[in-house]
Amino acid sequence: MLRRSLSLGSLLAAAFVVVGCHELPTSPETATLSPSAAALARGTISAGGGSFARTQPVLPSSIAPLSQVFGEFGARAINPGDYVCSEESSPVVQVVDAELARTLADPADRKRLLDMYAHYADYLPVYDAIYFQSTATPQYFGYYGEFTKAVTKAERDVKRFWDIPSSELQVVAMHGTMLLDAERVYRTYILLGFPPATAAAYTKVVTESLAASTTMNGGNYAFWTFNAVSYREEGFTDKIVMGDGILEAYAAIGYGDVAPAAIFAHEFAHQIQFENEYFEDLGEVTQAEATRYSELMADAAAAYYLTHKRGGALNQKRVTQFLQVFYQIGDCAFTNDGHHGTPNQRMAAAEFGFRLADEAQKQGHILTSEEFHAAFLAYYPTLIAPDAK
Repeated sequence: MLRRSLSLGSLLAAAFVVVGCHELPTSPETATLSPSAAALARGTISAGGGSFARTQPVLPSSIAPLSQVFGEFGARAINPGDYVCSEESSPVVQVVDAELARTLADPADRKRLLDMYAHYADYLPVYDAIYFQSTATPQYFGYYGEFTKAVTKAERDVKRFWDIPSSELQVVAMHGTMLLDAERVYRTYILLGFPPATAAAYTKVVTESLAASTTMNGGNYAFWTFNAVSYREEGFTDKIVMGDGILEAYAAIGYGDVAPAAIFAHEFAHQIQFENEYFEDLGEVTQAEATRYSELMADAAAAYYLTHKRGGALNQKRVTQFLQVFYQIGDCAFTNDGHHGTPNQRMAAAEFGFRLADEAQKQGHILTSEEFHAAFLAYYPTLIAPDAK
């Protein structure tokens, strides 16, 4: 999820929180012109700010009615007082903080960054990737393609592991360097609903600011692409978008070996939710509660895949180390539509996935997506039970 509010006092910690998914921006802050609501409401990105026109799924016969499954804690709005939640700065956030600090310390580059941000440059790489990039042209992942092999392997292995149809799902890269390409920048502004003259003027500001910057490395700068998204829209190709910035930042703190597979597995879990229509499992609840549910399910599914012997077959200790950093990016915005669950809840969801993988391995098989879903439904009341003392 990306929250668009740049606060120079606390740099990235207040600028945005990334938890592996991207929330569709629907209400940008002040600007003379902003992306049109219609353009920004298209499609569905992860389980964030999009809307889901889905029918209530039929639960497996072994599952009790929803009113019983979710019990006391699933039947009420999230109460922040029920949960322990720390917004401690994660090491990966500190990496991007350091980049931003170098830019903001230079008066000229500070102005360039703020000018780009004021003209919605942070929206451009993700929308360019979703709507204009495809596997029809060679894709590379990472600033210089250093994660291409890992992402390609993750795509192949995850698609093979889960039972949903995914042969048509495309995996594309989000590159900050597109902000130097006037043609790509201009057409993305048009997509977002800006008039041609405004799009042309904004394109000039963004491309010239980045080209003149001495600290933003021609767009190979984590701030612009510190995210990954899962996307589905009727009439368009299903996609998972992997941002350079998030891959590079985790590599910088020593997790380049596990981050590509872990991030991809989480985003693919959202494709399972799209395919099997799990986003409306809770019925009439707030968007914050619905998002928490879908995100914790994706966390559990990713952990299940990553440590299953017939899946990622990664060392559980190593995966746990990565997830502890991944989830340390605190999400205590309990009423925000993009609330992903507290770090404690997300780690508990992953541990549930580890246990399922261990049990499945003893039985010698891979759970179907529906079997996994049924198990998660049964566990969810325990997962969201209050942990505050």
